[in-house]
Amino acid sequence: MIRRYFLLGLGGFLFNVGQTNTVLSQTSGTVFNIRWRDLDVGYSSINLRQISDRIYVDVDVKINVSIFKIELFSYSLKCNEIWKKKSLMSLNSEVLIGKKREFCNVKRSSNGLEVRGSAFSGVLHGNPGTTSYFTPDFLKREIWISTQNGKPLKISAKNLGVERIDSPLGTIRANNWEVSGDLNLNLYYDKHNEWVASSFKAGGSLASFVLYNKVGRINQIWEHS
Repeated sequence: MIRRYFLLGLGGFLFNVGQTNTVLSQTSGTVFNIRWRDLDVGYSSINLRQISDRIYVDVDVKINVSIFKIELFSYSLKCNEIWKKKSLMSLNSEVLIGKKREFCNVKRSSNGLEVRGSAFSGVLHGNPGTTSYFTPDFLKREIWISTQNGKPLKISAKNLGVERIDSPLGTIRANNWEVSGDLNLNLYYDKHNEWVASSFKAGGSLASFVLYNKVGRINQIWEHS
């Protein structure tokens, strides 16, 4: 089942890359293997493409935890974001946790960012990040919008130094950033400031995103947008 997840995630990722006529430097993406309690439980794929002065981000996450063919937990997220000059212009996401539906819709207007979500509705000001694609630039932003339910999350970040990350693409030296506050996780970035791994507690155990495949450099597009 997990191999099927990988093929679905990677297939969608490569399909999106091939759809645009822009050169590779303007289109990039990453696929992560999601592990929990030493089990492969799903994938997360991120596609990013730049068209003119806008960046389009598509995120697809699928998780399924089963033991002896009994489903214990399932999660899926589909999120589409549009950014301009590193500022969020719009976001639309749908989430299923088991049979429970959550969502987040964001649109920039003259009033600010108008958020309508399953856990929060209101207007946010400033330049928040989101919880879908973790560019290092977001580490300097105090507020992130939850792509699961629209809730604004107050965070802080601290660099814990360099660690070695094992992945199917080989060992990677990466800076470990500890994110705390309303969201607690560790984010790892390689020497190119590319997001290559993350870890967090889920269900009392450690869960991790492990780099599975990459095409191009997502953060290079971000930095030159």
